[in-house]
Amino acid sequence: MKDNKRSSGLVEPVSTKAEQQLPGDTLPKANAEEEARHLLKRTPGSYLLNQVYGLWVFSSLFLLTVLVTRKLPVAEYGVYAVSLAAFNTIAYIVALGLEDATTTFVPRVFAEHGKAAAAVLIRRLLVLRLAILVLSLTLMLLALPVLASLIVAIPYSGTAGIAAGLRDPVLLSHITPIAVYVLGNGVSSLITAVCASLMRMRFVFVVGGLTQLALLVLSFFVLQLGWGTNGVLWLFAICSLFNAAAFLFWLTPFLFERKRPQQPL
Repeated sequence: MKDNKRSSGLVEPVSTKAEQQLPGDTLPKANAEEEARHLLKRTPGSYLLNQVYGLWVFSSLFLLTVLVTRKLPVAEYGVYAVSLAAFNTIAYIVALGLEDATTTFVPRVFAEHGKAAAAVLIRRLLVLRLAILVLSLTLMLLALPVLASLIVAIPYSGTAGIAAGLRDPVLLSHITPIAVYVLGNGVSSLITAVCASLMRMRFVFVVGGLTQLALLVLSFFVLQLGWGTNGVLWLFAICSLFNAAAFLFWLTPFLFERKRPQQPL
């Protein structure tokens, strides 16, 4: 007892090693560290698959452009180019940098707080993306001329050209497949970013690669049958929806990951 007394005569509480570091307190940290180690082990292979997948996507899109250029008449190809330009512009606006946020913050949360915390963040990002997509599709399908009227009222030199583009009859005649394509592409892009951040690019490589191959082969038959620009756009839209559905199905178990209960002492 004398060893535990201060100079003032007060008795210091005796602390043991077991009280300072409880097994239940260290379990979540140990799990997070183990998951972080697995993440690092998967990094080289996932990076290589990501590069190969990107090369295949660009190659297949180049072949698709050559195919469309050869099969479509000049006027039809102009319609196709306008439609794809509209899709790329809308898809870029809708993205709002969520893919960059995913690849930046998901690995950090996963490594520091574990799988359950990363799942919460991914669910929130996915809900935000879906909300933006629903709003965008509503504007595209129901209020594009109204949006053009609002844009032309802005006192800026380039607004008249933007409004004229939104009122373009060519664009309006193909707006439905473009809107569906934006929906499928928006979901697929975010989940691809999730897979890249978790170093799970093998699934993306297989499913995304097969989707691109199917798109290339089916586009040949669609153009051969004379279905033109509208047929190609609907093919893009349907393939993007199937791709998004496959990604969501694969990601569902991870999305609903729960925090592991602490082991009793």
